[in-house]
Amino acid sequence: MWYFFSPNIVYGEDALDFLENIPGEKCFIITDQILENLGYVKILTDKLEKFGRNFEVFTDVKSDPHEEDVLKAKEACISYAPDQIIGLGGGSVIDTAKAVWALYEYPEFVVDDLHPFNQKLYDLGKKAKMIAIPTTSGTGAETTWAVIISRYEENVWKKLEQAHKGIAPMYAIVDPIFPSGMPPELTVNTGFDALAHSVEGIISMWKNEFSEALSLKAIELVFKYLPLAYKDGKNKEARDYMHQAATMAGLAFGNSQAHLGHSMGHSWGAVFHTHHGKAVGLFLPYVTQFCINNPDETDPSIEILGKLAKQLGWCEWKEDQKKAAEMVVTKIKELQKELDLPTKLKDLVSKEEFEKNLDMLINLVYQSSSSVMSPRSANADDLRNLYVYSFEGKDIDF
Repeated sequence: MWYFFSPNIVYGEDALDFLENIPGEKCFIITDQILENLGYVKILTDKLEKFGRNFEVFTDVKSDPHEEDVLKAKEACISYAPDQIIGLGGGSVIDTAKAVWALYEYPEFVVDDLHPFNQKLYDLGKKAKMIAIPTTSGTGAETTWAVIISRYEENVWKKLEQAHKGIAPMYAIVDPIFPSGMPPELTVNTGFDALAHSVEGIISMWKNEFSEALSLKAIELVFKYLPLAYKDGKNKEARDYMHQAATMAGLAFGNSQAHLGHSMGHSWGAVFHTHHGKAVGLFLPYVTQFCINNPDETDPSIEILGKLAKQLGWCEWKEDQKKAAEMVVTKIKELQKELDLPTKLKDLVSKEEFEKNLDMLINLVYQSSSSVMSPRSANADDLRNLYVYSFEGKDIDF
């Protein structure tokens, strides 16, 4: 037996109008100050006013939200007592909204109660419906059951990977009006996050037929439309399809899981505060090569990635399967270069800073639940080499 969780998804131009069909009178909007300053919150509140809804706006979410911020939002939500909770923003905002939803439904819970074995979390939605409206095309948080919250421990902001199937939003409103204003760098960073979700999720330990199908389509769309959105942010078609690709990637990895690249990205982000999409996008070719080089012949990663390359027309069907799989890495590298994404860690930090923090980076990977989802396990020496090779920009040969 397996299971596949998904919100009700409304996508395409004017998807925001579907809010009229979702029952509720009092809406608690969770967002950030930047989106309010950009006028995106007003786009939403104008719709709510048109539909006769009342609302309160919480704008204190920050990038990589801290536990204290989530608890502050929880208290504001309880005070307002809404029947809808709307997360308008990127992954940080939507993860905050998902956590607040669970803590509003069960006020006695704390962040540590948001774990996969808490049976009560399957029963969310009695007080309020949860609606996620992504403004970036990358995290897929509008579809997933993970909540990434930072907690300060051992002199570093550790990213807690809280998760429960019941925390997946009830509705995802995927309207391209919101990502149309993303600047080029953010477009690339979030786009590579979606790509990493798909490439990691298609070979993850929990891979399944549904996730493979969605990953394949998401990868196809990213390679076709991310360059177009990067070069012309006002390209409506490119924005729409990238928004859909990010949601598909979220559905895929949300049900199969990301793996080592995301663990390394979370570790790197905790120490150096690099944008999450940029970090996982940088690590993607290295961890993919690491999986292709798995000496365990029972690992199907080569077969899956080789088939992927052939399905997308990157090589002929008669091509050797490992060479075909390696073409996936080649294509990722080409896309990195085309879109000016950093390809090695030395482009981000000095060698001195890297070496000083290397042991901590490795330790933080082991604290990430995603690390165990890799089809090829990595010991401490493997992780050290992965970081060193990623720093120097060397192909993985082990």
